[in-house]
Amino acid sequence: MENYFVGTTPSALGNITSLKKIDLSYNKLSGSIDSTIFNLSSLQIIDLSHNRLGGNLPADMANRLPELKELYLSGNQLYGQIPSSLFNCRQLKELSLSSNSFTGNISINLGNLTMLKDLDLSTNNFEGMPDCLFESDHFSLNTDSAIPSEIGLFLPNLLELQLRGNKIQGTIPSSIANASKLTLLDLADNSFTGPIPMKIGDLKALVEIDLSNNQLSGHIPDSIEDLKNLAYLSLAVNRLQGPIPQFLGLSVALEFLDLSRNNLSGVIPKSLENLRYLIYFNVSFNQLEGEIPGGGSFANFTAQSYLMNKALCGAARLQVRHCRTGKRSWKTLLKRILLPEIASICILSLIYKVIKHCLEKEKDPLLKTNRTILYQEIVLATDGFSESNLLGTGSSGSVYKGTMKEEKNVAIKVESNLLTKVGHPNLVKLMYSCCDDDFRALVLEYMPNGTLDKWLYTHNYFLNLLQRLDIMIEVASAMSYLHSEHIIHCDLKPSNVLLDEDMVARVSDFSIAKLLDGRDAAVQTGTMATIGYMAPEYGLSGIVSEKTDVYSFGILLMETFTGKKPTDDIFNEEMNLRRWIFESLPHAVDRIIDVTLLQRDQEDVAAKARCIKSIMELACFCTADSFSERKTMAEVDIELHRIKSHFLTDAKLIEEIQRALHPGILFGEFEVAIDGFSEINMLYSGKSNSVFRGSWKDHVVEIKNFNLQKRGLKSFEVHCQALSFIRHRNIVRVLAYCSDNEFNALLVEYMPNGSLQNYLHPGMNIFNFQQRLDIMINVASALSYLHSMRVIHCNLNPTNVLLDEDMVTYTVYCIAC
Repeated sequence: MENYFVGTTPSALGNITSLKKIDLSYNKLSGSIDSTIFNLSSLQIIDLSHNRLGGNLPADMANRLPELKELYLSGNQLYGQIPSSLFNCRQLKELSLSSNSFTGNISINLGNLTMLKDLDLSTNNFEGMPDCLFESDHFSLNTDSAIPSEIGLFLPNLLELQLRGNKIQGTIPSSIANASKLTLLDLADNSFTGPIPMKIGDLKALVEIDLSNNQLSGHIPDSIEDLKNLAYLSLAVNRLQGPIPQFLGLSVALEFLDLSRNNLSGVIPKSLENLRYLIYFNVSFNQLEGEIPGGGSFANFTAQSYLMNKALCGAARLQVRHCRTGKRSWKTLLKRILLPEIASICILSLIYKVIKHCLEKEKDPLLKTNRTILYQEIVLATDGFSESNLLGTGSSGSVYKGTMKEEKNVAIKVESNLLTKVGHPNLVKLMYSCCDDDFRALVLEYMPNGTLDKWLYTHNYFLNLLQRLDIMIEVASAMSYLHSEHIIHCDLKPSNVLLDEDMVARVSDFSIAKLLDGRDAAVQTGTMATIGYMAPEYGLSGIVSEKTDVYSFGILLMETFTGKKPTDDIFNEEMNLRRWIFESLPHAVDRIIDVTLLQRDQEDVAAKARCIKSIMELACFCTADSFSERKTMAEVDIELHRIKSHFLTDAKLIEEIQRALHPGILFGEFEVAIDGFSEINMLYSGKSNSVFRGSWKDHVVEIKNFNLQKRGLKSFEVHCQALSFIRHRNIVRVLAYCSDNEFNALLVEYMPNGSLQNYLHPGMNIFNFQQRLDIMINVASALSYLHSMRVIHCNLNPTNVLLDEDMVTYTVYCIAC
């Protein structure tokens, strides 16, 4: 596990004969792996991933490892062939050798590993692989060629197929439908062409499809209608045509739908209003027309979902034209004139009867309706406000447990009547109200599982990672809804998050909430919230806005996964909860997280750590000192759903550095690649780095060599931090890196047509209006993506806009500051 160990693997480990697990991952160990480790016949797990280990693996490494079940050597500098003895480990279930320099063909004897469940051999130099390789449950491949047309026939047991971010060409083979157990199909960021195969509808178990950033054409296939479990569908940035199918409205599990940047036409089907769980929708940059639906989840979507279409119309807030009603027919006149007249007569008659009825009744301070009850009923429900029924006391009143005549438990609280204005499944439900000159109370749904605070800090109460994540998603959904209604909660904290009998979160306590005027983004208040959860601008000047709640939610996120209150004794003026977490990211997550969430005897510890790391990074964005830098609750809601989706669909998550495809290589390889740093290959020399043209793995590449002065070291560090999680088709791609005490360099894609600057001065003006517009759209797309990842480019100018060999794909070279 992650520390800062250096040197070689200790030979003394070979003396611990009863050892079952070795975990030295994420360190700086170098040299060859000491062969004595492979003499420990009791070993079941070996994890030496993400070090600087090199050399060949011993030919007989596995002859004395009969119990070996998991072997992780990814992210090192190992080379040569996979030892044949490894294929005799019949108990092996997990094998990860990715991001190394292994060569040769993968042995047919791999088929001996019949218990293999997870296999990752990506980012190596393998030349061939046998059919039996495709019979395991997880498969990862990096290639520049097409997918074999028979791929589905080789993958009958495959659960997840992830080929994102390669250069794979050709069509998506129809035989992929034979991989009938697939739950995740991710072919994004490649060069696939042709139509989406109709057979995709045979993959009944699919939950997530991502085919974005390709060159797919044709219509969206009707067979997608058969995918009843589909929750995530992204077909963005392709060349799809035709209408948006009506049947998508039957995919009731859909949470994420992105059809942007295609050539889709027609109207947005009204049937999509049936997608009750839809939280993200985008059809920007198409040829759509007609009225934008307004029901269901569409009430929550903004103008960002509909940009640059042909002729959409709808509400003013969507920044589209107003829909015309056309000529008035007699039916229209009937609806608009005659029916309202009839309704008015009926209403007047009803009012008359009500007034007459009230005059005949005895004078009573309150009449009971389905939302209003008498003071006497509340007294009876709470047994005369007995202390035995007292649940809690706050600044705005007291909360009692009570039982109404229907024998249903309720919570009775004296507080603001703001709850009468809202309704959401993750807000506490208002059942009745009582109001007169001397007494005001709300009767709320009773939450039998108490508060989140109780579950975080009470002995013998425990929430696992997924439960905590679900609770935070539900709170985020509630807060996003409140903000759409211009309501600021102002006091979000664990004790105000209640849990019902099914452990579903309900946000409560609106005693100091504020209702914004639609024209105002913020208001000033003299009412202070709870210390530790208040945003800086709230505590200093009393200004509250939607971003005030975002800050409180960020603190709540941190507290939920660390088990530390912002007011704990370990924090002081110099170190608070936010700074403690910020300074621990990204390499020390296990030091700040609630220890019960990362116990070593649990499964998928590494996956959980990466999930929590993503959550903590999101929490840091939410708690930025400047409110303008914080995300919106709608964005937070979407991001949390993505984090959960990645955690569930990739229980054995590929390491961050593997996902970014940044294998570490040796200095010698860099030196060879650029012919000993010859000046002939130098493209540029600046204050912090020099750029060379070179050759690596038969490809022309660009190598950026950073000097070892303070500025160069800082520049290399910033590049690595930014590019470690960035992947976008319009951002130049990092292929490898090299870092040691004397040399820091990045190896990136080479752009043969140079920079945009070369084509703007007189004599080189070769671009027409449409080409220039396309270039700017691609640059804007790249910058929009960077900003969504909270990365600022800092040096955008024509020299940093590069053009590839086809003058089609335009990449922004990421500087980042």
